[in-house]
Amino acid sequence: MFQGLRIGVTGMNSSQRTLDNVADQIANSDTNGYKRKEVRFQDLLRNEISASHVELSENVGAPSIGAGSRPNFSKTNFTQGILKESLSPLHLAMEGSGFFGVLRENGDLFLTRNGAFQRNAEGTLTDNQGNTVAVDNIVPQNQWGNTADLSIASDGLISGRSPDGEITVLGRVLLFEPENYDMLYSMGEMSYVVPEGENVLTNQEGNMDGFGTLHQRMLEGSNVDVAASMTEMIITQRAYQMNAKSITTADEMLEVINTII
Repeated sequence: MFQGLRIGVTGMNSSQRTLDNVADQIANSDTNGYKRKEVRFQDLLRNEISASHVELSENVGAPSIGAGSRPNFSKTNFTQGILKESLSPLHLAMEGSGFFGVLRENGDLFLTRNGAFQRNAEGTLTDNQGNTVAVDNIVPQNQWGNTADLSIASDGLISGRSPDGEITVLGRVLLFEPENYDMLYSMGEMSYVVPEGENVLTNQEGNMDGFGTLHQRMLEGSNVDVAASMTEMIITQRAYQMNAKSITTADEMLEVINTII
């Protein structure tokens, strides 16, 4: 009976973790660059069942009963989100592999798929959190001129128009491609950090092998399927209720046993 109570509790905890994750997905279904997370579970200790416990069939292999489950880790799903048009010339969307880089105040490099960029008062290209976008500058950014005249090619090359009307190459938006996406550590706000020692490719020399294509005046939406998330929420709620019922049943059985004794 006590084992049944413990199994029910672990099942409720696992379902609650799943519901929290589904709620996060639905809340961020319209967030640019958001990547959904997938909760994984694993069995707790499994107890072997022998003939001394119950009568076993001759055809049974190695019977055992689990001690419940627990959420193991949340894996981020980096599949492509839907591309949507934007009016800003500084908004970029990545179609395919790769990440934009943003630099925090302490110099740490974070990776993101959210290309909703802007220029601050000093003319520096930043994200919506004020972090500096990683750019290989040819011309200082405060000399880029009118934002509306900026053009960003599919390989990240930034061009502008000089006062005399000539097209000038200003720099290149740097892209980053980690060797192993599973090693990326989420830092919140759709940003990720690469652990020390992991290999990361860049397009600093203009080499786009292994990278996707940049689209100016577009943004990548969330890769959350709202319909699938709602279905998962309903299934998880039913699992939570079932585990709660198993605890109630085990408690009632213990109460009967205590009454008899």
